[in-house]
Amino acid sequence: MKFKPTALKPLLVWGLLLSIPYFTHAEETQGVGAIKGYLLTQVTKMNAAAHDYVTNAEAYSQIIDANSGDYNKAALSQGPALLSLVAKMQADYRNLHMNGYETVEGIAAGVKELVQYDIYFDSGVPHAEASTDTPSAPIDLKTASGETIDNQEGNLFHYVIEPTLWGAKSDFVKKIDHEAAQKLGGINVLPRADVVLASAKDSAVHADRFLASCQNWQPTLDECVGALVWMTPTFNTYYDDLRDSLYSPTGKYISESRVLDMRGIMGSLRLVYDAIRPQLEQKDPALAAQLSSEYDGIMRHVDETDRRDKAARAAHKKLSQVEIEEMAEQAKTMSDQLAPQLEQAAAILGLKLPPKPFLA
Repeated sequence: MKFKPTALKPLLVWGLLLSIPYFTHAEETQGVGAIKGYLLTQVTKMNAAAHDYVTNAEAYSQIIDANSGDYNKAALSQGPALLSLVAKMQADYRNLHMNGYETVEGIAAGVKELVQYDIYFDSGVPHAEASTDTPSAPIDLKTASGETIDNQEGNLFHYVIEPTLWGAKSDFVKKIDHEAAQKLGGINVLPRADVVLASAKDSAVHADRFLASCQNWQPTLDECVGALVWMTPTFNTYYDDLRDSLYSPTGKYISESRVLDMRGIMGSLRLVYDAIRPQLEQKDPALAAQLSSEYDGIMRHVDETDRRDKAARAAHKKLSQVEIEEMAEQAKTMSDQLAPQLEQAAAILGLKLPPKPFLA
């Protein structure tokens, strides 16, 4: 009950996905102000994508409603319009997620004032899987049909929007008959209009709140170095997600490679380091240069992972699990050796690292 890959090719063009830059412009504006400026720029784009998602979800719902909720009839009468809107909503999701939130996750997930948005949008797990380190996402959506989508499901991006728009969760799609599927070029399910509309409205509400929180946030050097200390060691865990997306698909990371998220997350951490580096250079130039070199190494490792991933996909293959495990071990070595150096930098700068941020 999933969209056929062959039918989705026009909607899922890997080559159009934008690479996340290394953010070297932060070097031009020293201090934590550069971090907030970058954060606001990216979250403003994310917010715009959320509201565009609402516009397209409403248009999609109007077609379904005009056909009395009959998805077969809607596909037969307005198939091209439905496909166009699904493609637009998928693009909105990429701009919400990979081109949006992931480019600031290294900051948001490492700061107490913003971590709630990381859990809500991207990292929260279903309630049954929750623990102290991995809290559940407090989502509470109400669809037009009266259905409740809550924290039993998981976070908004990977457990609701992504599997709905890519047809990976049977509860959130409508199966259509053979004739209607032929009209859609072989696609045999369509996203449920009430789910996409509820998720779109919810994403816009929380994107508005996220942007407001970012505007109100007054970053300190303590918090910024704390984000580096808490988030850098998570680097190797992203390879588990990459492996699972390829070999144990659950509906997460099916719209884009997890490697693209690595670039955004680690790139945002590199930006944070670049912003505080001038102050460290004044006190310990050697350590500042070493940390810069270490983050350069992490970004090169992301580049190499990306190269291998793209080469495998181009050959219609997957990265082997052994290869992924080897790259994960290398990532762990890189991030583990950074942790004590970052703590040393905090001590040299006379900072008091805040506790690891959790959702209160």
